[in-house]
Amino acid sequence: MGSAKAAKAARREARELAARTQFWHGGIGGLQPGEHILAPVDTGSPLSVAGHVAEARADRVYLATDRELARVFASIITDATGRSAVYQVQPIGPIGVDLDFPACSHQARRALIVAVEEVDVQLSETERLQRTAPYLSWDDGRPMYDADGRIQVTWQMESVGVTQEFLNRLLQPWSTTHQAEAVVRRFFALPT
Repeated sequence: MGSAKAAKAARREARELAARTQFWHGGIGGLQPGEHILAPVDTGSPLSVAGHVAEARADRVYLATDRELARVFASIITDATGRSAVYQVQPIGPIGVDLDFPACSHQARRALIVAVEEVDVQLSETERLQRTAPYLSWDDGRPMYDADGRIQVTWQMESVGVTQEFLNRLLQPWSTTHQAEAVVRRFFALPT
């Protein structure tokens, strides 16, 4: 298939995905149905998820197929500005997969607000972690957390003798990766 045909097929597939998928966006509050959510680079707004998540692109709007994931990002905005919303949206134009959350998130240049689902979302760090954990994995593809919120051993930890039982004894459910690293470094020399 030629590159023009492949591009056309990709655009058609993206349109079909957008038509059959429910999308949410967690972001800055105050917008109404019928308005557009624009990428931060288009609004000049420094107060966006892109300003709080290093991997986020400022030229994209992020759209989650998991409403709870959108709530996580809305809560980040609430912390930064005091005002957020979860919007039901439809992407406008081509959409792509969000490489940080490929199972449940997409990106587009802008989106149309269909409904305002929730305003001023507040979640604790643990609640945010609980909602993102199903989508988090280590660099070798292993899940970061099990269903009970126990952080899972990495291949780097295993290489120096750390076991899952060791982690489970010393870490509470829903410990952060930073907490796990600090505990492991106290007892083992991890490769850098």
